[in-house]
Amino acid sequence: MGKRKKLWTSISAVTFAGASVLAGCGGEGEALQQAGEGEGEAAIHSTHAEGEAHHQHGAAQLGEGEGEGEGEGEGEGEGASGAVDLATNDLAYLTQLALTRGHLLVGNALYEAGEIDSAKTHMKHPESELYADIAPALSARGGNGFADELKALAAAVEQEQPADAVAKSYAAITSAIGQHESLVADSSQTTAAKLKLVVELLRVAGEEYGIAVVDGKMENAHEYQDAYGFTQIAKAVVDSIEGNAETVAKVTEVLNQLDPLWPGLVPPDTLETEADQLYGAAARVELLALGLE
Repeated sequence: MGKRKKLWTSISAVTFAGASVLAGCGGEGEALQQAGEGEGEAAIHSTHAEGEAHHQHGAAQLGEGEGEGEGEGEGEGEGASGAVDLATNDLAYLTQLALTRGHLLVGNALYEAGEIDSAKTHMKHPESELYADIAPALSARGGNGFADELKALAAAVEQEQPADAVAKSYAAITSAIGQHESLVADSSQTTAAKLKLVVELLRVAGEEYGIAVVDGKMENAHEYQDAYGFTQIAKAVVDSIEGNAETVAKVTEVLNQLDPLWPGLVPPDTLETEADQLYGAAARVELLALGLE
């Protein structure tokens, strides 16, 4: 429980603290390379160090331009609470919705793969961990919420209904989330803003993966799967970007390099991959996003 409370604090505290699913910049021809050398390398190590520090100590603050403070989340979700007002903070709001998408995506994928018990666990989390935090913001922004759709999908999986019934419920909830994602300012739908969201998702994925894989050993399959779900949603965010083809191509390359972190939905007992790779990807995307502002 403590781990999940600190998770949101960690990603919020490092929001653009260095130099959000991927993009390029003016002079971007060298930006991607620099992210792995010199200045970019420093950004990667800084991002990981800050993430670890906040994960351990539960520091409560937001990155520059996102607010002044943040308390720990209620329950066990990656959800935001405290000083972060999801009714007005578009990045925090969209991140919450994207995390919900990530849980549902991996839960659906597990169900399709016949991993029913694991799917049940993932389908329960959005309602129990995330929805309570975001529900007031959905209403404040003029949305109707999607509690019914969440419950319907969780029930379909819990009752082990046929695949087509679960697929129908999954499509309904993803559509409902999409409607609520549109309830943000135009400035939060630009390429740069979407890349900030990608950065947030990759950092949460890094936190999860660091809990899952410890010293090369698989310690927590659920967190391994969460990290996969969040990274897949980051890719979907990138796919939604219109224009900025060169930047999108660079970000897509960064994200595709993460694929070896998940050799399968059900993890092996040992892995040579590390959470640092996700933090590094977040730093590279951040550098590319900065060039668009």
